[in-house]
Amino acid sequence: MTIARFAFVTNDVFMKFLFVDMSVFQAMFLRGTVAVPIIAGLAWYRNCLLVRLSMADFGLLSIRAAAQIGMASCFLTALAHMPIANVSAIMQIVPLSLIVVAAIFLGEVVGWRRWSAVVIGFCGVLMVIRPGTDDFNSYSTLAVGAVAFATVNDAVTRHLPNRVPALFAALFTAIGVCLFSGAMAATIPWQAISAFNWLILSFCGLSVAAGYFFQVMTMRFGDLSFVAPFRYIGLVWAVLLGALLFNEWPDGWTGFGTILVVLSGLYSFYREHQQRSAN
Repeated sequence: MTIARFAFVTNDVFMKFLFVDMSVFQAMFLRGTVAVPIIAGLAWYRNCLLVRLSMADFGLLSIRAAAQIGMASCFLTALAHMPIANVSAIMQIVPLSLIVVAAIFLGEVVGWRRWSAVVIGFCGVLMVIRPGTDDFNSYSTLAVGAVAFATVNDAVTRHLPNRVPALFAALFTAIGVCLFSGAMAATIPWQAISAFNWLILSFCGLSVAAGYFFQVMTMRFGDLSFVAPFRYIGLVWAVLLGALLFNEWPDGWTGFGTILVVLSGLYSFYREHQQRSAN
């Protein structure tokens, strides 16, 4: 989980640099042309490039890829116009939104303490985006949309059967994102790419390939009540890089809202661990 979060935040920082010179979808597509061969090579090396799938497996992978496409499109568009710390803070609500999904759609029993953590966490997100104020805009809405897509992505990943290798799932998703962003990039003006931007794109491809792989490994095989809190390391990394590289310092409302989101998430993980230990 720690490696995945560092990888994704590093990718976010490099992508934010690229958005100065090119559109979001062009950057996504070019990043995919780097990431897909890397993941495919690893899958071939691990002998999981060709996998026999059932219709159910293909359906789950397709839903997961569609969710990843939606999340990447919303998140990166918001990232191009918002401080990286703000977007990252909003994304930290995903573990709490998974609790809501589990309770409503999967019949999981959620006690009042975890429901309280969910409500407090969502209040923290509202402090970050501040609807009704001058700081709220359509890009804040896109960041919330990214949360919804990420929740679907994580929920589906948890239900992928073990016969579907993590590398194959990561490759399936990466190809889907690359194809979609390529189709979208073809509808808008194409910007020339400098040698320096190709270097940045290479780092983006490596980072997102690592992030895809380790995220799938974590969601499928890790003890989620133990590893989930480590996702907040990525938030610290995002705040530090945003301040150092973009001079983006979180204001008081953003800082307090972020703290509420993190504390609510940590408490929900603690309660889940207690319940599992009791059972």
